[in-house]
Formats: sequence, C-alpha cells, structure tokens
Amino acid sequence: MKTTKYYFSILILLGFVLSCNVIGGENQPGAGKTDYILKKEFVPMDDGIKLATDVYLPSAGEKFPCILARTPYNKDGFKNDAEWAVKNGFVFVAQDCRGKFESEGQFYPFRNERHDGLAAVKWVRNQNWCNGKIGGWGGSYVGYTQWADSDALDAVTARLTGSDFYQLLYPDGLFSLDLAFKWGFAVSNKTNAFPGGDKLWASYFILPLSQADDKTVKDLDYINDWLEHSSYDKYWKAMGHRGITKCPVLSLGGWYDILLTAQIDDFQALIKKGSHENRLVIGPWCHGGQGFKNEYGGIEKVGNSDDLAKRFLARYIKGEDIKLMQPPFKDKMYNLFIMERNEYYGCDQWPPKATSFTDYYIGPNKYIGLEKPADKGMLEYTYDPANPYPNKGGTALGGNVGPALQNENLSRADQVAFETGVLESPLILLGPISATLYVSSDAPCTDFIVCLQDVFPDANIINIQEGGSPVKLKESGVTKAEISVWATGYQVNPGHKLRAVITSSWFPRFNRNINSCEPIFSATTIKTAHQKIYFGPEHPSSVTLPILKL
Repeated sequence: MKTTKYYFSILILLGFVLSCNVIGGENQPGAGKTDYILKKEFVPMDDGIKLATDVYLPSAGEKFPCILARTPYNKDGFKNDAEWAVKNGFVFVAQDCRGKFESEGQFYPFRNERHDGLAAVKWVRNQNWCNGKIGGWGGSYVGYTQWADSDALDAVTARLTGSDFYQLLYPDGLFSLDLAFKWGFAVSNKTNAFPGGDKLWASYFILPLSQADDKTVKDLDYINDWLEHSSYDKYWKAMGHRGITKCPVLSLGGWYDILLTAQIDDFQALIKKGSHENRLVIGPWCHGGQGFKNEYGGIEKVGNSDDLAKRFLARYIKGEDIKLMQPPFKDKMYNLFIMERNEYYGCDQWPPKATSFTDYYIGPNKYIGLEKPADKGMLEYTYDPANPYPNKGGTALGGNVGPALQNENLSRADQVAFETGVLESPLILLGPISATLYVSSDAPCTDFIVCLQDVFPDANIINIQEGGSPVKLKESGVTKAEISVWATGYQVNPGHKLRAVITSSWFPRFNRNINSCEPIFSATTIKTAHQKIYFGPEHPSSVTLPILKL
C-alpha cells in the first residue's frame, strides 16, 4: 500500500538525518554523565535575522577548538555528538538554519547557507571560549552547510553530501523527482512535518509538475524554481560552492548515495589544488535504509566512519599527532570499498590506475560480452509514461534504497535485458560505468536508462548501479546516446552472472519523461514511445565497465 510505504520513507528520512550519524559507526557519548555547560544563544546574521544556537562548553574555563554544525533538522539532534566533543576537549556549536525550528526567518533550501554560515563562523571565532580553530561536522544537507562556508573553516568532514545541489536534483539531466518532492515538501515548514505518504505518491503523477506542490502541501517558490531552472544557470551557480575550500577535507561517500557523483566531483576539484591532506572514502552506504540486508563483512571490514571523522578533527583542529587511516582503511588518498569482496582498495588517483575500461557489447539472445556481434540486429520495447518502470532501491532517499531485489521487474515488457554466462572468476568493477547506445524512437524526446545488476546463483538479482540520460532523437535514422551509469566498487563473484537492463524510466527516483519535448515545469502531453536498440558492427551498443586488475 503506497500510503504506508511512503509515509514510512519520510520518517526514515528525517530520523536518519536527525541522527547526524549518516554512514556507519555509532554515536556513543561514553559511560556516565558528561559534564558540560549548555548556552542558548540567538546569533544575529548580517540582515538582523537571529538564528537559534546551542553551545556545549567544557566546564573548564579556557579556549578550545570548536566544531560547528548548521542544520535544518533541529539542533537538538546533536546532543550525543556534542557530549563526545566536550568530553574530548572541543566546544560543540549546533545551529538551526534560517527559518527552521527556533531560528527566525524563512527557509529556502541552499540559498542562505553561505552568508549565514560565514556569519556563524565569524561569531564562533570571536567568542572567548574559541581558540580560533573551527571544524565542520555533519552529513547530507548538514554537509552542504559545511561546503558553503568551507573557505572559512579549518577542517571539513563532509558525509554523503555535495557542494553543488544541481547535481543532486538534475543528475545527468534527469530530474530527481522522488528526492525533490519527498524532501522538498517535508522541509516546507519549520518542523519538517509532512501530511501523509498517499499524497506524496499521488504528487509524482500530477501534470504539470509545477502544480504538484500546490495540490499536495502549498505553493513553494523553491519547488517552482527547481522545475523552472532545469539547466545549470546562474540560479544554481549562486548556490554552488565547489572548489572554494582551503582546509583539509575528509569526504565520506557511498556507492549507493544520491550524491555520489557530486561528491567525487567535489573531491576532484580539491585535488587540482594539490593538497595531500584530503581523503575520500567511498563505502557500501546509501542515503537511508537498505532494501536488501547486507552488512558487507560488518564493521571489521567496512570500518567506523564516525570514528574516522572524529580522528580527522582531532588531528586537524586539535593538533593531535595521531595516525588517521587505521585498518580496515588504507593509508591512501582514496579508500574505495569493493562490495562482495568486502575490502578497501587504496590508491592515490581517480579512477584507479589499475582500472581498465572495457566495452561489453550487447547482442542477440540476451548476450553481453567482450565479442562484438558479427551480425547487425535490433531489439525493441514500448515505453508508456502512464506505467513507468519502477526503481527498486538504488541511489534514492529514504527506506528500501541502495541494494535491493530486482526480481519483481523481470516480467515487465518495457525493457530489454542482457546477461553474461556464469562467471568462472571474480569480475571486479571499480570506477565510473558508462554506456554507448545506438537507438531510435517514434518520440522526439525520451529517456534511456541502463541498470547493471548481479544475478546470484539462487536467482536473486541485486542492483549494482543505474544511470540514464534524456535523449533528443534524430528526425530519422539512428541516434548515438552516451549514458552515464555512475560509479561503483563491486565484485561479481564466480558462479554469478552480470546483467544489464535497458529501459526508459526508473520511477520515481527519476521523473518520467512524457516524450513530448515540453519543459518539465509545464509539460502535460503524454506520449507512448516505441524504442529500438541497435547492435552489431555498424551500431556497436555497449556498456563500458571499469575492470580492476589486482
């Protein structure tokens, strides 16, 4: 029943981010009561708006390094983090973002975080309990608030987050419908209350999409703006903060996270500056609760990312001479977890030097492999936007995301699927995946989605990664479409098969393309599309796999 499922997803989402412990590890304040002084402040911003701020001070009266977290999810959720910080010689400062909970003003996602963040950093640094060192803390939107003022911080611990949210809302040109509405509607009031999951699900089908907010919660200027600005323009540039950072950064990402690509791009922008103190860790994490339970070897293999972030702050704002990257992490700039192999691969560049990008060609009889088909051919399916292909797990937000069983989609007719033979040796994928498809359609504009999957010996099918792109078709003939399938760290084990699915929707993770070329803000005309995928010598459709050679 959609009502229960999607209302539960909202609860998962808000509880998940409120915990402030986004990707593994435990918030453990320690045994017994932590002795601290809690000060309640209202910090004025440059325009006079006052933001509610909690300051957790060690009882000893002296100057300390400080940790700052700015959140739209209620500053009270940081109590455990604050108790750990005080016990370990830090001041912890938690602040409600503008317009949220106890803070004054109006909340508009992303817009005010830089100038409010800089004002908050300046205020903290001028207090008599601050020794001048300030580190950022938190993930998801709370990580974005770090990026926004990162040029004024002394350390950043960015977790499952990004500095440029255009990539979150329009990855590869596809609109992140589920995230935009699920999250955007939920944060539309001061306390993040949502009226119910049945309304949320129904909102995904409202056309034009610009009326969905009005009919579900209320008219939201930022939802309208997100839909109206479907390309990367000055609206998004004003809220993007990539490359401004000057301090050491610990970036903690997840292979199934909604911000994976943005987080990798953020880190690459830092590397261009030549810093050797930055670290990127990508683990088997997603932005919510896993759809298919897998611990990937548990904490002994995956590591405690929360503890790693704490060591990073102890080293770079407290000045402790400690070894940062302890097992299972490698002492390398990049720590890339290989799922199903359940170990980190350490390297100093992205993509890894040992990764070889290899074309796997598709062909007749569900074939995908290294041999290019000798004969030309074509496969086809019909895509009906009124009945979009449902995403199962994947890089979505909330409950039942990340790895998930795909078997329910096997019977759908709006797809073509290809499989390797049973593998005799491990196939290790580490790096970005892409696809080159030769296609045609009777629709002028449509989407093509590529899903890479693992077929287990027990017939369970688990998603590895997905991605897609809107494609504008030639008036006649065949169109070459380049598709980003994002990146992964995954081992397909012996006895398994690798599976690739091509379809035209992945809903509601991505908005359904209604095949009419109308702007997403005002599109109303639904058209069925008859899609054709070509293969063979003239049209070598393929999936390019990042194969790691150990």
